[in-house]
Amino acid sequence: MMLVKTIIVEHLRKRYRVREGFRKTRFIDAIKDVSFSVNKGEIHALLGPNGAGKTTTIKILSTLLLPDGGFVSINGYDVVKEAEKVRKIIGLAIDVSKGFYSSLSGFENLIFYGLLKGLSLSDSRRRAREVLELVGLEELRASDTPYFAYSLGMRARLAIAKALLNDPEVLLLDEPTLGLDVESSRHVREMLVKLAGEEKTILVTGHNMHEIEMISDAVTIINKGEVVASGTPSELKNRVGLVFRLRLQTTLDSEPLLKKTISDSLSVKRITSKMSNNGRVEINAIISSSREDIVEALFKASKEQGVRILDLQLMEPSLEDAYLAILGVLDEY
Repeated sequence: MMLVKTIIVEHLRKRYRVREGFRKTRFIDAIKDVSFSVNKGEIHALLGPNGAGKTTTIKILSTLLLPDGGFVSINGYDVVKEAEKVRKIIGLAIDVSKGFYSSLSGFENLIFYGLLKGLSLSDSRRRAREVLELVGLEELRASDTPYFAYSLGMRARLAIAKALLNDPEVLLLDEPTLGLDVESSRHVREMLVKLAGEEKTILVTGHNMHEIEMISDAVTIINKGEVVASGTPSELKNRVGLVFRLRLQTTLDSEPLLKKTISDSLSVKRITSKMSNNGRVEINAIISSSREDIVEALFKASKEQGVRILDLQLMEPSLEDAYLAILGVLDEY
């Protein structure tokens, strides 16, 4: 199946002018050189530390900011030259706690924004009900509750409902689950996966690597305004060297032979052992061999050499591990 690129970003640049004192000014390069693309129906995560340029990139894509260089298109429309066309096909949620009138209900807020988007009153009312149902606010009986009484999770859902009002082809979401409770975060994740399944293209930022790994089809990591890595979560983990963390407990007499077997038959980056509180020996190892090779080596040692494995944990590498390694924070790769 041929992939259709919905979002194309090429050599994007953005510089801010900052005033210092009465006469002195300096320039900050928020984005130096960012290029990536997002396929139709894909959840693409834009990751990076604070100040990396993620929000600035989202604002340029949504036509809120003009770039200082480069090219950006959404569904073939240039975000600078065809900004009005872009605005008609995107939904945007930047700050889930802003952009609503506190004394109006969620339903009334959405009707107001529907009218601003050019919908008729009847269409605004109908669409408001539909998106409130979609984000789960109707079941919470929150559609007629004043916005000031909303919890943060309810506000996040309403922000996404607002982004969905015009049934956009593309969603641009800046940290949509920031500060949410477990239930609200899960609901947002499930909703994004469902929307992607309906061929909507989603670009999302965030810092929760576990959450991003669960929902994203592809990832772009930027740091100091430049792309440092991109690919699927699996590709990023392979790039830095796939490693597993092995933790097992054995008896004192089995420990030397088991450590030797692991070291001789697997690609071990580090292996240590210590006595645990229950009198067992705990062995910890970082291994770059495959899961199959690790299991086979341990099974063979247990069956053929008679070593005793009393407890076993094999932890797969995570997107967070890869992210930290790519940024140079983690030294175990």
